[in-house]
Amino acid sequence: MCKLSIVTPTYNRAPYLEQCFRSLEAQTNHDFEWILVDDGSTDNTADIVSAFHTDRFPIRFVRKANGGKHTALNASHPYIHGTYVLILDSDDYLTETAVETVLAAWGRFEQNPEVGIVTFLKGTDVDHPVCAAAEYDVPVEIMRYRRIRYTRTDCCEVIRAELFKRYPFPEFAGERFLAESALWDRVSFTHKCVYQPSVIYICEYLDGGLTKSGRAMRIRNPQGGMYTANLRMDRRNFAAQRWKSGMLYTCYGRFAHKSIAEQLKETDHPGLAAACYPFGFALYLYWKHRYY
Repeated sequence: MCKLSIVTPTYNRAPYLEQCFRSLEAQTNHDFEWILVDDGSTDNTADIVSAFHTDRFPIRFVRKANGGKHTALNASHPYIHGTYVLILDSDDYLTETAVETVLAAWGRFEQNPEVGIVTFLKGTDVDHPVCAAAEYDVPVEIMRYRRIRYTRTDCCEVIRAELFKRYPFPEFAGERFLAESALWDRVSFTHKCVYQPSVIYICEYLDGGLTKSGRAMRIRNPQGGMYTANLRMDRRNFAAQRWKSGMLYTCYGRFAHKSIAEQLKETDHPGLAAACYPFGFALYLYWKHRYY
């Protein structure tokens, strides 16, 4: 058993795995395990991982057919032995004190049952976070909380393992992308999040990565877009966000080749979806012209 499970989904990122591994080996606290899930890589990922040897923490290597990052995260569930889960992308790395910082923070909140996630900052280096929070050390509602944008809104969420396993990502036939918000938003219905001011996660946003692929990636995977938009149409969200999500739901519904009747049948919020449909259809026409 260990306190923290670090899960790294990877796909054709062999040149970056060494940096990721070395950052874990350099940790000031090694009370963690590293679970790498190879999502059907066609490069020499397996050879690179086989060369990683350390007695500081266990390494578990899982291989699966290509299905997208969210399916790789699902595949990690049986191998998780930690109390908490941190998702570390294969082309990123952690600061030397990251695990120590994570476990110290969770030590303050683990007895608070309303806290399901403790969130830390990502940055291009320790002094340059890519976003910030308005309040730190205070439990807040995840879905309704707006991060302060510097360049992006990315953060490093560390979730209770029991919640990570309770809410597997839905998988849609033929689609290879689903936003991680599909997990965080479901957790938000029952638990809160506490933000911490520390940058513990260093990211570079490589060309070809999921973050930079942006809207085109979501359009190519419209059922996933419908799923996350449907979650955010919930009455517990802000009204403006609910309307925006209703528009996105119907827009993605058109990209999924679903009729308005099918869209209304599949959503938990048919009235809102119907009201948003004209705007969603207009957005669909605009995006179709721009991205195709």
